[in-house]
Amino acid sequence: MGKMSFSSKEALKLFVLESLEEITNLHKALDHPTRLEILARLLVEDKEFKDLLDEMDIQKTTLANHLNMLVDYALVERENRGCYSISVDGEDLFQASAKVFLDIKVRDQERQEALRMRYETIIKKYTVSGSEKEMAKDEFRIVKLPAMRVASFHAMGEFLGDPETKAGKKIYAWANSKGLYENKEKHKIFGFNNPDPKFDHDKGEFIVSKDNPYGYEFWITIDEGFEVDDDVVVKNIPEGLYVVKGCFGIQELGDAWKELYMWIKNNDKYDFGEHQCLEHNLNPLEQDGNKLPFDLYLPIKEK
Repeated sequence: MGKMSFSSKEALKLFVLESLEEITNLHKALDHPTRLEILARLLVEDKEFKDLLDEMDIQKTTLANHLNMLVDYALVERENRGCYSISVDGEDLFQASAKVFLDIKVRDQERQEALRMRYETIIKKYTVSGSEKEMAKDEFRIVKLPAMRVASFHAMGEFLGDPETKAGKKIYAWANSKGLYENKEKHKIFGFNNPDPKFDHDKGEFIVSKDNPYGYEFWITIDEGFEVDDDVVVKNIPEGLYVVKGCFGIQELGDAWKELYMWIKNNDKYDFGEHQCLEHNLNPLEQDGNKLPFDLYLPIKEK
């Protein structure tokens, strides 16, 4: 019959739901590295039991048990003279598993590269060339932000600083009218690019215009029972792990983001996370941008 494909995702779903036990049993054939190694060694040429035993350096009974399981699942064929070969089904399953794993690793690398580019964009947004100063360990702290309910305010802009100002006016008008700015510990304000400004790496400059706008979004945390107007967007944000660094004034944001970026690049325990980068404005009533205190949250995950 040859290779088949499903007519739709719905058809694939129904087929899997009707074949759960059989598909699970098939995957059990590959749930041990020794069986996967056997398939790999049989992929190019058939081998006798003794050859496999010499190549794999394992116990005779162990090899026999794994071979028997692969034969039972029809992934390996055994000839009378004790020679083993990978079956068509075995080769298909082996190739499909390797291809899926490779695709996952490629996508993970692409995500990491996208994150790297995002952090570089954040850094370059505020500074052309940050200073390479030595970073003290106590400048950084690991924080797990709990799940949050937030009111969201977003704006697009046509030049650097434009969407931040527009979104800032929106959140101030709404939150201040409800007295939320009076308790900055309870109602925390976070901001982030959404989307990032376009950066031309060849020219070393941002391309921000009417045709190439970028956006900024503010969140303010609110209680579960807090009622909001119908035109206000409310989001539920899951908890997240971050490395946090403080800075003072908009002019220091670029250097601070760069230091966070270098911290994670040189860290043996943590890697870049995929949740949202956040700029926490610690004093939302301060009007002078050069005096604003910030905590910057870089998403991380354990390696």
